[in-house]
Amino acid sequence: MEIKCLKEFDLGMELGQVRSVPVSLGKDMPEAVLFVYSSQGNLDPWPELFNYPKDTLKMVLYTLDGVRMWKRDLGNGVIPGVWYAPFISFDLDQDGVDEIWFVNNLNPNIPFSLNARVLERIDPLTGETTGQWTWPDNTIDDTMSHSYRFFITGGYVHDKPVLVTAQGTYRDMYLQGYGEGMEKCWDIKIPYDDGGARSSHLCPVLDFNDDGVDELFWGERLISLEDGHEVFCGDKGKYLGHSDIVVPFEDIKTGKKYIYTCREDYEQEGEPRVVTYNEKGEREWTAVDSIGHMHNGWIANIGPDYRKVAMAMRITRRVIDNAIVDTEPEDFYFDAVTGEPLESPLPFKGDEFMPVDFDGDGYHEFYGAGGAKKGCVVDREGKVQGFIGGDGVVRSGKIMQWPGELLMVYYQDEGKVRIWGDADAVESEYCKKRFAHSYHWRMQHFMGTGYNHGSSHITCGM
Repeated sequence: MEIKCLKEFDLGMELGQVRSVPVSLGKDMPEAVLFVYSSQGNLDPWPELFNYPKDTLKMVLYTLDGVRMWKRDLGNGVIPGVWYAPFISFDLDQDGVDEIWFVNNLNPNIPFSLNARVLERIDPLTGETTGQWTWPDNTIDDTMSHSYRFFITGGYVHDKPVLVTAQGTYRDMYLQGYGEGMEKCWDIKIPYDDGGARSSHLCPVLDFNDDGVDELFWGERLISLEDGHEVFCGDKGKYLGHSDIVVPFEDIKTGKKYIYTCREDYEQEGEPRVVTYNEKGEREWTAVDSIGHMHNGWIANIGPDYRKVAMAMRITRRVIDNAIVDTEPEDFYFDAVTGEPLESPLPFKGDEFMPVDFDGDGYHEFYGAGGAKKGCVVDREGKVQGFIGGDGVVRSGKIMQWPGELLMVYYQDEGKVRIWGDADAVESEYCKKRFAHSYHWRMQHFMGTGYNHGSSHITCGM
């Protein structure tokens, strides 16, 4: 294994946050990548994590050859945080070119204005605005933490694209689906008292039940992109909280599909903190039957015959020196299919690493996102295979055409983003089949909509 830098992009400033999606520029055009970044770290609507912005949010589009096509500064009206300003690249008009969609604020003097917010569409070839639509103000009367949690994603209904916008995560939740020409296909509200789970921070989109229609994993419920109806909601009437981790995955031996979840909610007693559902939304196994914030988790192939192991990490939050501090991380490991508890299958703390199959053999290596081996790439035995360094993960997976999985990392002081891969990677047949799944393509395009800070909320599935 030879871990090497495949691409480097100089954003020309100190970096506090970086998000990115691939962008298709059309036939006979080079591959491209969009970066949304700021020297300001991510700002969360929760008052205990919010601070006054020290910098504005920028957008820049590069070809993978390193040619900068355009750059935009979004100004003082756009708060630099994933929930204030989500974005995706998505070809809604099916012309072969991915439009860029994001939530903009047209009044730079009032950054919290809901009246001035719009869904904006950008031509990726020029960076110019090609359309603006009023952003729903459904959450205008809620608290700040609940009002400013916006979401954009998309998928397909019998090969026809549907753009999805949403407002709300923890209480009342609103979702809208749009077809070609921005024609509204459906508009739903999921009230706080509906008896079901709330949304998650990273919501996969895929055709989970193989009916030709994509479903949105809106937390522990599946929503059909065809008409917005609820396909199922796990633990409806039992669990009313919120999962930080929602990972659909498949058992290679049986072909059965599952959904692995790690729950954040502190308050609801008597409900397990880790739940895996089957393809019908029924409980398959549960674990950690106590109150606690399961903040981080992943599924990785580290056992014999691509055995999938699930990790869940519990944190405790305390107030120290008038600040919220995460303390005492505790890891749990399970056979992902059976739920059998496992002694630590790795010679390192799983919550400090994220799984990445650099060499393409179908088994995961691990990138050190924290701890003593931060920046290192290690194998399942803990042997160091290379050093990447970095201050934060931007994306992982099939970032560009290269064997195996890649890792995109930003470097705060250097102002650079680098893509890393294995120069010796050769993909196994299992790996090729896994990467061919639409799940991986869509997670790349829609990562800009979700939570991504270091190793937290980063997962592997399908």
